[in-house]
Amino acid sequence: MLNRITRSLFAALLLTVAVVIAIPVASFAQTFRGGINGIVTDPSGAVVPGAAVEAVDTATGASHKTVTSSAGEYSFQDLPLGNYTVTVTGSGFQSKAVSKVPVTAGVIYTLPVKLAVASAGETAVTQPVASAP
Repeated sequence: MLNRITRSLFAALLLTVAVVIAIPVASFAQTFRGGINGIVTDPSGAVVPGAAVEAVDTATGASHKTVTSSAGEYSFQDLPLGNYTVTVTGSGFQSKAVSKVPVTAGVIYTLPVKLAVASAGETAVTQPVASAP
């Protein structure tokens, strides 16, 4: 009987210690990063696989690059906070740059990009539509 009580008290003590340790650790788990993702399409709405996508932090010039998937999707995760210029380049399409794309803490900003068919090496530069994470 005494062994059972001792074991119960020991288990309760261990649980209390675990909770006390976990609370401060959880409070440090806040994120100070965000992300950008989206789908790249052509004028007809078809996805554009293999397009080069670059996100450049306008404050620091830090560049992050990726390529769209077979479904036309791209994703930048764990980006430092700030404003970015996202440039998309696809074979046979005009390059498109979207500036002032916000990256805020814990938020993934969805930026769909529609590319226009290329004509004599043009580059389209646009501003983002209203912020809607």
